[in-house]
Amino acid sequence: MRLWWQGNLQAHQFIHAEYWKSNAPLVRPLIQQSTLWVVREGATVIAFCGLQQDFIAGLFVDEKHRGRGVGTALMAKLQATYSKLRLTVYQKNIRVAQFYKNLSSIC
Repeated sequence: MRLWWQGNLQAHQFIHAEYWKSNAPLVRPLIQQSTLWVVREGATVIAFCGLQQDFIAGLFVDEKHRGRGVGTALMAKLQATYSKLRLTVYQKNIRVAQFYKNLSSIC
């Protein structure tokens, strides 16, 4: 949940923090019900992606590890595993939208 909270606050500065706070109790069980792909550094989770069938519900990378290829490597693994992946991105989240546009098999 820490990565979810941190990632949403940083990536969606155009959405009030109260929105994420009020949705946290709803998201926790959804994360638990999702197929999770996790990247660890030792025992510490530094990134995860939650999938609901072929839908990427969220991809989160710890801020200390962003820009190091962690998200790209995780997406490469997902693309090699799944024949189709879907997602939605806020238009105002330009950095993340560009990240996904660079990954050609995401629809």
